[in-house]
Amino acid sequence: MRIKNLLLLLALTNLGLSRAHAQTAPIRSLLIDFGVSDGTNGNITSSPDANGSYWNNLLNRTGVADTFRLVDKQNQATGVKVKVGPNFLTNGILNGGLLSPSTTLLGEYAVSTATQDYFFVQGTGSTSMATLRFSGLEASRRYVFHVFGSRQTADETRISQYKFTGANVSTITQTTTGPGVGANGYPGNNNTITKSDTLTADAAGGITLELSKIRGSFGYLNLMRIDVVPGRATTTPPVYYAFQNPGFELGNLAYWTTAGGSAGGGSVGQAPKHQGSFAARLTGMNNLRLEQRISYQATSSVSTYRLNGWFLNAAASALSGAQGAHLELLFYNSANALLGRFKSDSVQASTPTDTWVRLSAVGAIPAGTAFVQAAAVWHNSAGLATGSVYFDDLAVEPYIPINTAKTIYIGSSVPYGTGATGNRGYTTLYADLLAARSAAGIGGPWVTANVSVPGNNTVDVTNRFDNDIFPQNGKYVFIGLSLGNEGITGSNKDNTFNQFRDNMRALITHARANGLVPIVAGNYGRNDYTPTEYGYVQRINALLNGWSVPTVNLLGAVDDLSGNGRYTPGYWFDDLHPNDAGHAEMAHAIVPSLLDALAANKTQPRRRVSAGITLRNSATAPAPLVRLVPEDVVHPFTTTLRFRTASPGQLMQVLDSAGLQAGTIQVASTGKLLYTSAKGRTIAGTKVVNDNRWHKLVLTHYYGRGLTRLYVDSLAEGTAAERLRPTRLDLGGNAAPARVQLRDFFFYRSGMNEGEVLAMAADSLLKSSLELYAPLDGSRAVAADSLLNLAQSLNSLTRVAATPLAARESAEAAAISLYPNPSTGLVHLRASTNLNGTVVQLLNGLGQLVLTATVRQGSIDLGALPGGVFILQFQVAGETVRKRLVHQAK
Repeated sequence: MRIKNLLLLLALTNLGLSRAHAQTAPIRSLLIDFGVSDGTNGNITSSPDANGSYWNNLLNRTGVADTFRLVDKQNQATGVKVKVGPNFLTNGILNGGLLSPSTTLLGEYAVSTATQDYFFVQGTGSTSMATLRFSGLEASRRYVFHVFGSRQTADETRISQYKFTGANVSTITQTTTGPGVGANGYPGNNNTITKSDTLTADAAGGITLELSKIRGSFGYLNLMRIDVVPGRATTTPPVYYAFQNPGFELGNLAYWTTAGGSAGGGSVGQAPKHQGSFAARLTGMNNLRLEQRISYQATSSVSTYRLNGWFLNAAASALSGAQGAHLELLFYNSANALLGRFKSDSVQASTPTDTWVRLSAVGAIPAGTAFVQAAAVWHNSAGLATGSVYFDDLAVEPYIPINTAKTIYIGSSVPYGTGATGNRGYTTLYADLLAARSAAGIGGPWVTANVSVPGNNTVDVTNRFDNDIFPQNGKYVFIGLSLGNEGITGSNKDNTFNQFRDNMRALITHARANGLVPIVAGNYGRNDYTPTEYGYVQRINALLNGWSVPTVNLLGAVDDLSGNGRYTPGYWFDDLHPNDAGHAEMAHAIVPSLLDALAANKTQPRRRVSAGITLRNSATAPAPLVRLVPEDVVHPFTTTLRFRTASPGQLMQVLDSAGLQAGTIQVASTGKLLYTSAKGRTIAGTKVVNDNRWHKLVLTHYYGRGLTRLYVDSLAEGTAAERLRPTRLDLGGNAAPARVQLRDFFFYRSGMNEGEVLAMAADSLLKSSLELYAPLDGSRAVAADSLLNLAQSLNSLTRVAATPLAARESAEAAAISLYPNPSTGLVHLRASTNLNGTVVQLLNGLGQLVLTATVRQGSIDLGALPGGVFILQFQVAGETVRKRLVHQAK
């Protein structure tokens, strides 16, 4: 890739700089083309070009102290030199370079050899930023940089950042890539040049450019123009289009002004800080405003700004009472008249302590805007003597709305996909499943992004979380980390365990404090583990099961059950990573509708005391069926059920694959459990269970290991070698005991080890990979629906046949459907008869009436109803019809 300096505008006055600095001397310009010269991916820009301008061609060469010496566009030597730093990569013609620039859009700078190739950066951490060092600059001159970056692809939106540092600093951004970014629907930049503030050289006569990415996978630089501006004839201050000293890295409040406040109310210190070395502290008994103003420059397609800043409620000086702080984004015209004021939320006493919170103020840019002002506002109306808040890293950017249907994966090599073909690991496979469900109309329009980095641990992810997660503008974050990368195989295992535990808690708190919804992957095995490391893995997974956060049981997908915590044979790529089959097992462990349930505000389940349901079975009145159909293909799984009976009979039927075969769990004539699988394998129990007392059965299956285990209460009854793919689980039916009570029906999308089974036997509520938790409360004390599913999924049990639980739906009632479901407002009722005028009731999960509406034109409007899972209830021809509806709040 090659950066090419583009003179896009004919005179500096066209950029508005003449309004700030009247100049009489001519402006000297230099053009630079960045890229390759192999004739395949890029070409040298010949000089003079069709417009008579001369170009400098910079190649990705780092071995010479002053790699390139530059000429101006009249081919006169300038004394300016450029050193290319490490981490730049190059590409171009074959990978999305702008091949046919338009003179209408780019004027005389539509030079194809300058736009067709580029320098770029990728990755995270130290390799995600590259530098150019411009030297030989004159102290008496000032410099303005114009940059152009472009790479076409509709796969994702990419925004590059260009930070210029000399005696002062200017940071600019440019959207280089993505659907609709350019003119005429071009999925890349084909029409925008972005310029820096006016800069002066540092004491060494140089200015450094740092290229990085703030959104998407890559940052680009195709070409550049440098304007050399004569020194100032007056003391007129420079014009800034970006905030100066935004992170207080000068160690002071330079460029900031204060309004109001107590003596010392605004100060700068080195601890605590968000990034860098310094942050400001806001305190004092009086209200305070810390302000800074910049000039506004209109940018095409940008109509709204978002002002971001980071705040900390430190425990050592915690906020109390009505103390707090917020951001304000203000717009002024050239006469200093206020055109608009927009406020962020506030950090206040209830804000979690010791976690940095990003506040944002979003405002549409009013017509006539000439200046933009940012203010960090400290309020202490009661004049309390103690309490403070820390403030850091102010930034203003074009507003991109949060995508409430986007999930970002962050973690290490396994969520990155290492070990899978083309790195299409379990996170990609789950993303594919979400897309398929959306296309089928049974799930939301979910999109995902993956910013995982191989080798990362909790410290790495904590350090890069803000930079890598927030620019993605998603609502959900999936954190996938392991004790292995933390160092659990080392000697100081307890410290390693504690660091992982504490940092994971902090990451979850930090995500929530900043408006994100976290999901956590449980720990899995490695082939270098011993029973000692396996013990730590089980401990951390047990902790995660108890935290109020959705989790995934990856260990239950690939555990070899040897007691060492290693990968199942045939399911690993190397000692540390699963292969394609292993990643597939992990993907099956994620509940398919988890994100839909979270979007519907379905909360974490809590154990509910259930009276159970009673099924009676006779030749003349068969017992009803309670049916579960898993949401997608099942490999590893665990199902549990509490039962009480004095009679023999079938408790559960498990249909396999396409439903052609079925296995059963029954109370045999011996009074003990008998498991017969769809594969013909059997496990004969040893414990008597027909004593009319409550017992708990657990059936757990490791598909990869090819093993099924049966437990009664805490007793292991035996194993069967088989691979199952259950498609339906039925309770009751005409083979049920004459009388049986059932409660606490669970279905997990993972296998369980003995420790987890014993925890369930002790009534611990394990939530990881939980697709169904139905208390089966016939007394309806838990909810109006005795088959309610409390797990964070949208799956549900169904009643089959006329029973004491409910009557069979008529054909007419069964044909009624709701769409869209999930909904965001208007819900249509599709039926064979006209439902207009029908009064419907909406009940929440507790059976409480939350809305009564009348069907109009075949629809009802849920309006501003909060998100959740509801039962829509109405009468048709004397029959009560009940339909489950998921509503997602706007």
